[in-house]
Amino acid sequence: MAATQELGASETTDRSLHLIINAIESNSPRRGADVDVTLYLPWGTVMGNIEPCWYFDQKLLGYLQTIGVDHNQQPPTDGTCPNCPNGGASHVYVHLSRVTCRQNSGQVDRHDQLRVRLADVTSWAFGHGEVRAR
Repeated sequence: MAATQELGASETTDRSLHLIINAIESNSPRRGADVDVTLYLPWGTVMGNIEPCWYFDQKLLGYLQTIGVDHNQQPPTDGTCPNCPNGGASHVYVHLSRVTCRQNSGQVDRHDQLRVRLADVTSWAFGHGEVRAR
């Protein structure tokens, strides 16, 4: 019997999605340059705009400061990702803004920011899918 090997996110996710994330990481976001995607996961779908890792971290640090937690570490804005192996060559997460999540049960949730593990993405598409009531 052969042993099974667990694959990392970079080995289970469509390479073109990694290329898009890398392009967004290495270029400053500009107005009107949103990259909308729909991600399909075992539990439902997630629709949102891909953001650089540092943008998510910056929002998180801002939130911590508003609740009184002072965290002095500044997130990098040089295209590297401290949350990814090798500084971003192999992304583990994709960071989305203006997010709509639709669970298989039909429940719909909205979030300002969401971090999704790439290993959980089974397929994806450009643009926002349509959310329909059951």
